[in-house]
Amino acid sequence: MFPKLKYIVLASAFLLFFSCKKDAIITDSSAKLHFTTDTVMFDTVFTTIGSTTHNFRVHNRNKKAIVISSIELAGGVNSPFRINVDGVSGTSFNDIEIPAKDSIYIFVELTIDQTAGVLPFIINDSIVFITNTNIQDVKLVAWGQDAHFFNGKVLCDMTWFNDKPYVIYNSIVVDSGCTLTINQGVQVYTHSNAGLFVDGTLIVNGTVDDPVVFQGDRLESYYDDIPCQWYGIFILRGSTGSVLDHALIKNAFYGVSAGSFSNPDLNQFTLANAPDVLIKRTVIQNMSYTGIFGFKSNITAENTLIYNCAQHGAQLAFGGTYDFTHVTMVNNGLTGIDHGETTLALGNFAEDASFHYQEDLYATFTNCIISGSLDEELEYSDDNMAQFNYQFENCLLKTELNVGGAEYTAIIKNKNPIFQDELEDDYHLQLGSPCRNAGKLTFVLDDLDDVARSDGAPDIGAYEYVP
Repeated sequence: MFPKLKYIVLASAFLLFFSCKKDAIITDSSAKLHFTTDTVMFDTVFTTIGSTTHNFRVHNRNKKAIVISSIELAGGVNSPFRINVDGVSGTSFNDIEIPAKDSIYIFVELTIDQTAGVLPFIINDSIVFITNTNIQDVKLVAWGQDAHFFNGKVLCDMTWFNDKPYVIYNSIVVDSGCTLTINQGVQVYTHSNAGLFVDGTLIVNGTVDDPVVFQGDRLESYYDDIPCQWYGIFILRGSTGSVLDHALIKNAFYGVSAGSFSNPDLNQFTLANAPDVLIKRTVIQNMSYTGIFGFKSNITAENTLIYNCAQHGAQLAFGGTYDFTHVTMVNNGLTGIDHGETTLALGNFAEDASFHYQEDLYATFTNCIISGSLDEELEYSDDNMAQFNYQFENCLLKTELNVGGAEYTAIIKNKNPIFQDELEDDYHLQLGSPCRNAGKLTFVLDDLDDVARSDGAPDIGAYEYVP
């Protein structure tokens, strides 16, 4: 072998040896792991319902690789928690190596078994790490809650009391000729792709201090204002006498939808089977579609606040009779969802693949605020084949339309309502609001907070100003 070639071969072997050699492993017990959190905290989780997934990272900040002898879920296979270590599920893991200055992910989920507990209770566990005889742990903490569970049930003549939450899977139906009564303070949580459908009658008896709350069943703070978590409340054709008083409805597709029908044939939508519903002292927020949807139906709304709906605050379509008094409707958009359609939409017709249908519309709006981030927040769909009657009295409107006609009386046009704090969803009026003392006297004598309108000059909107 030539001398020069000999040195080249030796040099290549030397580089190959060291390039294939694994990082040195640190074995000193003083070398510890570092975690992005010392406690993984879950908000309230219902029994039998899985939680969202949390994660944290395990860092090796040493200049050498480190081997974790074991990672174990302390509760083992009986733990309500589940863990995944760097992509692998289990309860116990051995000889997990983390290269120098690197990290791994650990994912945690939770399902709580059915329990007799009524009040929220605490669930504890931990993930234990043993490295070079050094023991460390990350605590797992969750609040559990038992509930009444309804899975695809048809209900008749039932009353729900505020003893523990009510959780709905796969939707429930209030049967024709039957009544579901929901008393003050009841919390109703509805699973994804489920809703409350009413063929009979729904009576909601909330109070200002203890409203009846309807929302999705994911209680982690991340879901506080996320829409489309559940379908909504549907008052079906033929339903009569439903009343929602002091309800809070949030984070669904629709807030209250009146006039739906399982039969898609529009010939079956008649005035004879038009549902009726009274909505009063109610808040509807964060809908991915519409807050109040009326389809050839009869809806009365009083002292109701509707805000942050991706489509319309209210869409009253295919005719019907609608009476809104002291209603505040505001759309400024949702997180990640633009407000691209008008806050209020009125229409007197519907179409399917083969035919055009029309129905008379009668809609009145008294002492209402209809506002939002668009230049035009009113939309009229009139086919000139059916009656299209609407009246706005003493309302604040965001619109580019001419409001000088007979359909408009005492209108405040395109002025800022001056709410207390829209960013914090506070739609009470400030002292300088143009809505102050600008309303007309009606039979709606108290506001959304049960504050009396007693000065003879009521404020426009759902709230009466209180100094």
